[in-house]
Amino acid sequence: MHALKPTQRSHGVARRTPVYVVCSPRARVGKTLVARLLIDFFRIESRPVAAFDINRNEPSLADYFPGSVIKADIVKTKDQMALFDSLIINDGIGKVVDVGASAFEPFFDVAQQIGFSAEARRRSVQPVILIVSDVDRSSADALSGLQRRFPDVALIAVHNEAAIGAYRMGMSGQLRIPLIPPVLKGVVEKPTFSFANEPAGTPSLLDAWLKQIFVQFREFELRLLLKELSLQMRA
Repeated sequence: MHALKPTQRSHGVARRTPVYVVCSPRARVGKTLVARLLIDFFRIESRPVAAFDINRNEPSLADYFPGSVIKADIVKTKDQMALFDSLIINDGIGKVVDVGASAFEPFFDVAQQIGFSAEARRRSVQPVILIVSDVDRSSADALSGLQRRFPDVALIAVHNEAAIGAYRMGMSGQLRIPLIPPVLKGVVEKPTFSFANEPAGTPSLLDAWLKQIFVQFREFELRLLLKELSLQMRA
């Protein structure tokens, strides 16, 4: 396994190895955009990150990070084993997993069958599920199902304003992705574009849009850290 190279400044705060699973039962709701933002957030923070692409019939995370993303077919036993073996390693490298709509049920079925969340906690790995919502009721149903199946895993509802009328589903945290300014949409969607490698003279509109999102990333990381510290103090 190899990690995407970080950029810019460095922070030496010790923390559990995070595994962010970005998912939705619905296609084309901005899930891969959220995964891209998380990856580049890690890189901008100078934190190593590894990316995994579990998409079969959708635009792929691997298209945006060619040669740097591990692809897996969740219905193949060999790929399942290799994927979860990588996610369970407490190596200080953050993991971002982009789970396509067609892989949604198979991925979480396997995670439940192998006891992934319990094993993650035993190894000081912190899984976080970010579920991207849209107008279809299946988003809310999927959330309820994940809450029942993984009660000890942090669940974060992602409200992508591009998915008009998305449900605001109550849970442990909520992330809002504001609309991309129309003038920047074409630039951001180019496979060669990276938020972590903005060229000189990047439009201030993009900078302002990113700041809104990255502030939220830092806030939910802080909430997770405080919750973990609270649990350790009670132990």
